[in-house]
Amino acid sequence: MIDVSIVIPTYRRPELLALTLAGCLAQQEIEDERVEIVVVDNDPAQSARAVVDSVSEGGGSVAVRYIAEARPGISCARNTGVAHAAGHYIAFIDDDEEAAPGWLAAFLETIRRTGADLVVGPVFPQFAEPACSYARGAYTRDAHLPTGTRLEHWSGIGNSLLDKKRCFADIAEPFDPRLGLSGGEDALFLHQLRRRGGTIAWCAEASVRESIAADKLATRYLLRREFRGAQTLTYVCTAVRPPERGKAMCWMAVGCAQILLYTPVALALWALRHQRWLPVAVKAVGGFGKVLWHPRLQPRLYH
Repeated sequence: MIDVSIVIPTYRRPELLALTLAGCLAQQEIEDERVEIVVVDNDPAQSARAVVDSVSEGGGSVAVRYIAEARPGISCARNTGVAHAAGHYIAFIDDDEEAAPGWLAAFLETIRRTGADLVVGPVFPQFAEPACSYARGAYTRDAHLPTGTRLEHWSGIGNSLLDKKRCFADIAEPFDPRLGLSGGEDALFLHQLRRRGGTIAWCAEASVRESIAADKLATRYLLRREFRGAQTLTYVCTAVRPPERGKAMCWMAVGCAQILLYTPVALALWALRHQRWLPVAVKAVGGFGKVLWHPRLQPRLYH
């Protein structure tokens, strides 16, 4: 019997994966919990196997299992992790994140006390090089709420703890494979969970640090990231069953307003080389994303 399965999807980041594993294995406040770690390697070349083998050889009370998943996309990696997880709870952490001390204990205390189906925690960025104020805000995910607060809206599952039976029972592929290369699979899953009556709680103490590579600070990437995130808002409304067409139309209307309002301002600020041009351009690009949401127009953010 396993209490918690920590699932780590990974793709060609062995150095960062080693740090993620070290942070998970360093959780000291869970001596009475039965914990396993499931590493799902999405690289066909199995670049994570050596890291997992070296950790497994060290022994310890926490079993570290390696699962190869050659089908491309974060959705397939997540689904495979869920299928192989033996725990009552599943904790998701990405391979570029390091858990703070007390991370898992805080998650477990919150989900048991609140009775929520899923608990999420903050993600704080750690940049490879100096970042602009917009990037610092964009990569910080913090609800700024007391622990135990119920959340009506949340879109990411990279730092979370879920009740496996209540969240995944009778669902063969909880994360849509069609979104495996573009992202948004977690936003769709969470939206469907809420539609089924599922509850999400906040845990301020269960924080992780996310390593942000230099290429993710490029203006082109930041704009594409915002475009894709805005697409998700509209797309999710069309992908749930039954579809929420009224909400989708509202998001498209909001997108049109953003395009008309922010595009000329962003172009003017860019021409003047004003430092505020990027935050305004992001709002304009987000408007285009809400309108141009169709899956055929979704850029790839994953391998």
